[in-house]
Amino acid sequence: MRPSWKIALPVALLIVAGGAYLALHSGGQPVGARGGDRTRLVRVDQAKLTHLADRIEAIGTLQANESVTLTAKTQGIIRAINFQDSQIVKKGEAIASVDSGEQDAQVRVEEANVLQQRRDLERTLQLALEKHVSESRVDELRAAVKKAEANLSSASVRADDRRIIAPFSGIVGTRRISLGALVSPGTAIATLDDISVMKLDFTVPETFLSSLKHGLPVEAAASAYRGEIFKGEVVSIDSRIDPVTRSVAVRALLPNTDLRLRPGMLMVADLVKDSRDAVTVPESAVQPENDKQYVFVVGPEGTATRIEIKLGARLVGMIEVLAGVKEGDLVIVEGLQDLISGSKVKIANPEAVPTAKPQQPAEAKDGTFRRG
Repeated sequence: MRPSWKIALPVALLIVAGGAYLALHSGGQPVGARGGDRTRLVRVDQAKLTHLADRIEAIGTLQANESVTLTAKTQGIIRAINFQDSQIVKKGEAIASVDSGEQDAQVRVEEANVLQQRRDLERTLQLALEKHVSESRVDELRAAVKKAEANLSSASVRADDRRIIAPFSGIVGTRRISLGALVSPGTAIATLDDISVMKLDFTVPETFLSSLKHGLPVEAAASAYRGEIFKGEVVSIDSRIDPVTRSVAVRALLPNTDLRLRPGMLMVADLVKDSRDAVTVPESAVQPENDKQYVFVVGPEGTATRIEIKLGARLVGMIEVLAGVKEGDLVIVEGLQDLISGSKVKIANPEAVPTAKPQQPAEAKDGTFRRG
């Protein structure tokens, strides 16, 4: 008779193997708890209302709003310098002056001549009323007054030419002359820039021409001021397309009240268009199938429902949803494997469930959908 343990051992091994097989294919759950009968553990996130905008990126160079090199208009010796390097001056201020003694004296002579001619005319007019002088004499004196006034104006212009005047308010650059220097017409004295507003010139591919318009918002950044954004708007779009680069020149104005931006700086500009508030969901929540896109939304009864959505712009970690879900909906971002519509779910991160009124639209982490 064969020992009983030799029979029992194969039976026990068979039972253990069968149990392992069932455990493996039931996911560690009771055999009947499959599909909609099993409560799945998932993580969720809210569909949020986010402020979005499409962007066109370009690289541009700054120019001063107004810029000029101040030069001497006549030959002479520099007798006065009235500015320091990088000084802010007002329109009409004298920057420097050339020796103008002779011209100033000539102005005084002409002023005296005008005064004398006017007095002679006044006395003659009194005599003309009494019929003691002819009308022709009066006409001669009137002409003499006009001639004297013209001579005074000419002398004043020659005297003003010996003074270098600021044509607009701005900041003076490095001084290029010294006291006592002999200058001639065209000699550079200094540069003058109005940088209270800066011009940003850049080019945009012609494919984006239909998106360009006056007043389009611009956000620009400079490597000198990392993390800062300078805002302005488009003020000019060139009338021609460059036939070589197939791009159009665009100019934007950037306020520069603190005078930190300087001409010649390189800036990266974003033209902001189609600014809008849109519903977004995490990218991990979207499931593609053929040419359609789906998300699972958790209802108030803890049931997952598969919903088809229409996608918009793709962002970093987020996707714009044009239709299918609304702000505040709970979409499943983890635990989607083998999940079917109608399944019971348990939320592993209850802190994501809204408990208060939705907040104001948030800014997208990367700012927007970029086009370049």
